[in-house]
Amino acid sequence: MSFEEQVFPFITPKLRRALENLRRAVPDQWGKLEEIRLRAGCPLQVEMGQSMLVTPAGEPTTEPGFALRVTAEDVHRTLQLIGGNSLYTLEEELKEGFITLAGGHRVGLAGECLVEGGRLIRLKRVTSLNLRIARELKGIGRVLLPLLTRAGRPLRTIIISPPQAGKTTLLRDLIRSFSNGEELPAPVKVGLVDERGEVAGSFRGVPQLDVGVRTDVLTGCPKREGVFLLLRSMGPQMIATDEIGRPGDLDLIEEILNTGVGFITTAHAWDTKDFALRPSLRRLWARGLVERVVVLSRRLGPGTLEGVWDGRTREPIFSQVQRLEVRR
Repeated sequence: MSFEEQVFPFITPKLRRALENLRRAVPDQWGKLEEIRLRAGCPLQVEMGQSMLVTPAGEPTTEPGFALRVTAEDVHRTLQLIGGNSLYTLEEELKEGFITLAGGHRVGLAGECLVEGGRLIRLKRVTSLNLRIARELKGIGRVLLPLLTRAGRPLRTIIISPPQAGKTTLLRDLIRSFSNGEELPAPVKVGLVDERGEVAGSFRGVPQLDVGVRTDVLTGCPKREGVFLLLRSMGPQMIATDEIGRPGDLDLIEEILNTGVGFITTAHAWDTKDFALRPSLRRLWARGLVERVVVLSRRLGPGTLEGVWDGRTREPIFSQVQRLEVRR
């Protein structure tokens, strides 16, 4: 099933028609679609390698005056369709700020918040939706696999990049490769703590995106609780998580290492210098707790590999800038 079949039924007819016309108008660019943004009172916006607005006829434009305006009713009705016409069913999602659709596509939420005692209770009025298109690019990590293993063992790895540079897509493919035993003497049992549901794209607990046949997934679970649950119950050889950076995450990685289990994870940083300067990540770099640091950017588009660094010597071991592509 295509992502249009999975996502478009939840979008109001007026906006859906404009998007369908846009797909016909720019078929080459349409394949690069990353996001569809609905903001009440603002133009319909899409991200296809670059941000662009959409006219009522479905043509791309940079002029807000010519673009199709999204109304508060469009946002509300789209949210209703996602919830099966019952916003009560989205109570937990309104607390977390996102919804995962079948196919692993994610809908980010923003708007007016309900706060009690300085603590966020939930979103009480949603005025912005960000529909992020989940894509599987199987094989993009193949060029990296020889650099991320030693004697058949996956090395402790962190993937860093600025936002929307493809680190989650690469993480997913590497998990799949390790789990299936690609480029390895033997496959690896992986425990994935998918705290925000972006890696496996689980729907009702079942991964919608391919993370390999030997991967056990915990969705929507805090990292610390999830890691120790998997270690106690599933016997993983490698733990995978997305987006570390808080001080407690670094303590958790040290505890994972004490169990003798490997890990692969991601973090927000522009480059190795930025990575080494961030207080929450500096300890990983300074103490050599990671063996490989993979750096991505958007220089040549999402998924641009800037290089791979040895986490202990802090020296580059691969520095050929290239766009990661599906390799067979």
